[in-house]
Amino acid sequence: MERSMSEGRFLIYTIAAVMFFMLIHLYHSDLSPYLNPENYIAIHTILEFFSIAVSFSIFSYGWKLFGFTKSRKILMLSFLFFIVGVLDLLHTVTFKGMPFFITESSIAKATWFWVAARVAESLLIVLVLILPERQLKVDSRRICLALCTIVLGTIMYMIFRYEQSLPLLVIEGEGTTLLKNVIEYGVGFLHFISIVISLYFYHEGKDGQHLYVALAFTFLFLSELVFTIYQSVYDIDNFTGHLYKAAGYFFIMRGFYFSTIADDSFFTGPREKVWSQPEEMIQSHYGIIFRLTKQGNDFIHKIVGGGLLEDLGFTPNEINGKTLKEFLPEKAGRVEKYYECVWKNNEKIVFDIEIGGNTYAISLMPVLNNGEVVEIAGAVMGIVKHSRLDRCSRSTKASAL
Repeated sequence: MERSMSEGRFLIYTIAAVMFFMLIHLYHSDLSPYLNPENYIAIHTILEFFSIAVSFSIFSYGWKLFGFTKSRKILMLSFLFFIVGVLDLLHTVTFKGMPFFITESSIAKATWFWVAARVAESLLIVLVLILPERQLKVDSRRICLALCTIVLGTIMYMIFRYEQSLPLLVIEGEGTTLLKNVIEYGVGFLHFISIVISLYFYHEGKDGQHLYVALAFTFLFLSELVFTIYQSVYDIDNFTGHLYKAAGYFFIMRGFYFSTIADDSFFTGPREKVWSQPEEMIQSHYGIIFRLTKQGNDFIHKIVGGGLLEDLGFTPNEINGKTLKEFLPEKAGRVEKYYECVWKNNEKIVFDIEIGGNTYAISLMPVLNNGEVVEIAGAVMGIVKHSRLDRCSRSTKASAL
């Protein structure tokens, strides 16, 4: 799968999700006989264990990565999915028809664990999206783990101990109650807010990873709508809701997991040094920090920061998400040869470029993932007076001779 999503693919996935949702509802009576209730428990378990695996994977990688980054968002994201993963696991093992676990499995327990997981998920995700990133000075992982364990223990005790006293959320054969629907619509609204925030972030930075996040919450939003209309925990609507939830978690993994806490060996190496603390890098010299991704044959730019950008007469919006031909066409032909050289040959390059009568040194460094170049880290290092090593052009001249 590609590392970034385009606007066209996002629209195609979204339209397909909505169309599938409508077709299932339209042909509900025709499709229902094909879903055997005796097999549904196994199907439900498989779908839920997929999202549980995603949750615990994000938690475990986030736990390890926080030790290097001290990122507040990484910490929140990790324990968000720890809570959701545990609650989804409890929902799965208490689902009606599952073997005895502490008490007999029941619709009431499974549904209350489901609701608790969805409320925690939707609220905390919005917080992760809107809170500004900052580095924490104290390692609070164990404190957070203890607090989350206490919260989860309290929820477990309340649901197992007072199951019969809790309000009904589902009446088998009749459908969901008003309370259940109100909660699901509230969760759906928060998912819609997450979609809007993610699309806003994409508009600002043109980072395709935000489209994956928006798509994830599109599926989860549709999932919440389905869970307000089913009549039985074994019917086609319940199955569709869980299917959409699994799809949503797949795109959460793609959008959050791979963009934020992917392969830890690379985040603790060159990639971590380039992108985890850009503010420190920018403060160390007067220049520009940028990165390049490749879409097809085009190199797409994204500015990380730097005081020199304003002096050159550009704003981040004029560069982010664009090719060199779009904002500096007169230099595109020469400079993109260096981009291609770094991408293909996996080597660091420093070269000179003249802009507005001044000469600047630009350094390029490949960012690797599993031995392949996935991005290029770049820096404009300021005004220089003398030419630097130009290995690509020398190699080109040598081959021409």
